[in-house]
Amino acid sequence: DSLAASPMAEELWERGLDNARRAAVWRSLLLDGLVVEPWTSHREYEMLSQTPSPYDDMIRRDIGRTLPREELFREKCGRGQKALFRILRALAVRLWDIGYVQGLNFIVATLFNVCADDEAVVFQCAQALLFRHALADFYRPGFPRLGVAVWQFDRILEGFLPEVFSALQRHGVTAEYYAMQWFLTLFASDLPQPIVRRVWDRFFISGWQIIVQVGLALLQGVQESLRMADTCEALTLLKRFVRSQRFDAEKLLREAAAFSVSHHMLSDLEAAFSSGEGAQVKLVVDTPAEGGGQPRWTVHRIAAQVSPAAASLRGSTPDSRCQRRGGSGRGVLVATTVLPFIIHNLDTGESNLLHEEWGEYVSESQPAEPRRWWSSRSLPEECLPKRHHSTGTFWLQGQQRHALRALGKV
Repeated sequence: DSLAASPMAEELWERGLDNARRAAVWRSLLLDGLVVEPWTSHREYEMLSQTPSPYDDMIRRDIGRTLPREELFREKCGRGQKALFRILRALAVRLWDIGYVQGLNFIVATLFNVCADDEAVVFQCAQALLFRHALADFYRPGFPRLGVAVWQFDRILEGFLPEVFSALQRHGVTAEYYAMQWFLTLFASDLPQPIVRRVWDRFFISGWQIIVQVGLALLQGVQESLRMADTCEALTLLKRFVRSQRFDAEKLLREAAAFSVSHHMLSDLEAAFSSGEGAQVKLVVDTPAEGGGQPRWTVHRIAAQVSPAAASLRGSTPDSRCQRRGGSGRGVLVATTVLPFIIHNLDTGESNLLHEEWGEYVSESQPAEPRRWWSSRSLPEECLPKRHHSTGTFWLQGQQRHALRALGKV
């Protein structure tokens, strides 16, 4: 049997392991089945880590703000920071079509925190993580998988936590605003490392569903605050609450496991996204009474309805159809997201809302008819966001399903 279905993996899932044993299990879960010759891999790593990269300056800039509270990375130009630079440089040279993207520093730093004895092994594990779990497409130009993940999460949030979804929709906020960093770093940029390690323990066994479940559990904890907050308060809360609150790892994982997100659900939603049905899809979750078994869910394909106002614009140019609603005078914007009104500071990581502009926009764009579950249903097809057709999956289906069955999780 594979390690993913072994007693060691069960202990990793249920309680976690000390760093020495965790390093061995993570390495096996990531590298088993791959042909990795130790001498060749170490020689290749040494060569790549000494090859100058066009991303060197960007990597150096990010290293100083990567897990600065962790002892291994606390010292400027210390052992941890130097190793992190070498590994990220080697990845940037080796994965030339990706190079270096912010977020990879947290992925590699978390791996190195566990497997600090061998840089070449961390280098190999990072590559395996990117490709075995289809994370590489999160970082490629255009971020094709990130778009799928964000869209999926919005649909799943609507199904499992409709009150949170409604509150965020009222503020014009989607997962694009608060969850992209979660997904790009697998929570390593926001949660403390001990909790991240426990999340990754399960992620390496079960796959992307764990990331989605943890995201739901985090939002469930602040749903009342989101419901009561105004837009400015909600935006601030969403950016800060994960870093400012204290979480118990096992409690968070128990709460996450209560959300019955499955590979089948993710697959069905991804298929809908890839087929271009995104604007007409809604996840409906029927939660039984307590003790009544697993929730039942359905991905509803809803026929698009074009409002008279939108239909009247079919004669205009695509750009004008996507920008304005209304036939005369100034008109109002169709978009209902707050994202265009937010300024991001890439150096500090902070975001600020253009309050006056957003307030003016909201007052102008009040709909004449009740809002439906997704405002873009009323738009012509040309105005809907372009969808990237994507191949591959978020998970290693065979290995992970076998592991979950062996662990009694399905």
